[in-house]
Amino acid sequence: MSDDDRNFVDKARDVSKNWDGEEMTPDGMLQEFQLYGYAKRSTFLDQIDKDYQNADTSDLRKYHELVTLRRNMQQVHHTLRKAGR
Repeated sequence: MSDDDRNFVDKARDVSKNWDGEEMTPDGMLQEFQLYGYAKRSTFLDQIDKDYQNADTSDLRKYHELVTLRRNMQQVHHTLRKAGR
């Protein structure tokens, strides 16, 4: 599988697996996302948007996972932004 075929979630799982030996779940990604500052959250959302626009819909589970993670991250980002974080 080339790097172009993998989405943000797959890449994050690989990094977390190499870092601490376990794959990070989308819920774990969302928890980590909450700790980031405004600029880093915005960068993450931009990266997910790129993957979202070019997403392969042939694997519906992966697509659903990406869409759900993006929606949840967007909600967290807006909530934290409104709270001044």
